[in-house]
Amino acid sequence: MASRFSFVVPLLTAVWVFAPALAAAETVKFTTMEFAPYALADGEGGKLGLFVDINAAIAKRAGIGIVDSVVPIARVMKNLQHGVSDCAVFLLSPWSEANLVAVAEVVGQFDSVIVTRKGLTIARVEDLHGQLLALPRGSYKDFPIATDPKIRRFPTNGYAQSAKLLKVGRVDAIAGTALSIYHNLSILNMSRTDIGVVLAFDRKPVWLQCAKRQLSGDLIARLRQATNALRAEGVFRRLVELYVPPGFR
Repeated sequence: MASRFSFVVPLLTAVWVFAPALAAAETVKFTTMEFAPYALADGEGGKLGLFVDINAAIAKRAGIGIVDSVVPIARVMKNLQHGVSDCAVFLLSPWSEANLVAVAEVVGQFDSVIVTRKGLTIARVEDLHGQLLALPRGSYKDFPIATDPKIRRFPTNGYAQSAKLLKVGRVDAIAGTALSIYHNLSILNMSRTDIGVVLAFDRKPVWLQCAKRQLSGDLIARLRQATNALRAEGVFRRLVELYVPPGFR
């Protein structure tokens, strides 16, 4: 977001960020998942995307230069695992803990939710038995919402399609990360009053995570110190709040 971080170059297919007076500084290769609102290709409302803004804030505080490449989520994992990229901000998981360096916590709780159509009340995942759930193809593969045979599923190509199906009444519920669902529903001019229940079925922290053996111990320490300081100061919390649409606050 240009007003907060003047060194951010507008996002096209990648974001180049240079810390002032550090032309010869170390450069860290960040990567960000190609999901709105974590990355916004057109800089909606002056914002480049939540994770893009978080990466920029960490780089500035650590005094480093970064390249932030926006790619599909599967590529984020592959790029980190194979050393194509150095770091990323995303949900901490058993896989990432085993394969990457968990540097520092960014947000302590990030919700995955089920959002139902207006009039449909649920209190647990099992209440979706017999209902039609829109779910982005390939997501939540080890969760009951994707494996329970009593839940009817409509595979979608992403959150935008899921949101459209809910709006027109083609499905009974949609599922995904709360922030992405709210973002896509708000694009369709929907608010909290236009939906039914919001049920959290998973909560995980978001961490800065880096590839193993890519960065020096000193650089990892600087990134950790910067991230911890920004979290303690409430910078990340305020950034998250900027990306929650008014109709869902």
